[in-house]
Amino acid sequence: MTVLHDDIEAMDPTRSGSPMPTGKSASLSLNEIEQLCFKAARGAGMSWGQAEEAGFAAAWLARQRLDGPGALLAQLQSAQDRSWRDICPVVDAGAFRAPEGGLLCPIALGSALCDYVALPVMQCDSLQIGPVTKPILLLPFLSDMARARQQPVRIEWPGGAVVASPDGRAAGDVGALATALPVEAELLIGSEFATRQPDSDPMAPMVVAAETIGALNTLAMRITVPASDVSRAGAGAAGDND
Repeated sequence: MTVLHDDIEAMDPTRSGSPMPTGKSASLSLNEIEQLCFKAARGAGMSWGQAEEAGFAAAWLARQRLDGPGALLAQLQSAQDRSWRDICPVVDAGAFRAPEGGLLCPIALGSALCDYVALPVMQCDSLQIGPVTKPILLLPFLSDMARARQQPVRIEWPGGAVVASPDGRAAGDVGALATALPVEAELLIGSEFATRQPDSDPMAPMVVAAETIGALNTLAMRITVPASDVSRAGAGAAGDND
């Protein structure tokens, strides 16, 4: 993906490490999901900061028992060959919009919403956003917004509505949001929140499909340094006389 701008740094730590085993579905911890998705996002061309946000979002969704890794993979694949200008929001009073003809990246949009949360442009009861691809990836950022504002944040689109609470829960048409096509939506700040009990242990490992792990690994391997005589010769602690 040539999109999410920065060149990969020469000393980038994500350029090392073994890939996640592939070939079959696997039960991954939240930390494993976050690290795999972070590396895949870097391999897809995201900047360091955006890749960290991508890993966070995938793990947050997995904590809610949602397929965060699959959603992120779909986003990374859909954004290939699109320029940063086409996927980054244009910020105006009461609106975070895509450039004309563009589709917003939910990671870029979510990051911008959180960056602006305390600024005057966000001191309103509603915001217009979109169109945005894979809107389920916005939920982690809406939860952060809700915590920062200490008010629930509701996203409404033609297919339903979901509310994120300050304590990290989500309720409403979550399944519909997970399968939604690119949408234009409205964010309502201070909406009521309907209590929902968690369906299962939020810290339990999540089974991730083999196809998803394989595709994320393929992206992550783009930033792995191939073994060479020079790298092998440099392995170990230089000057270790113990």
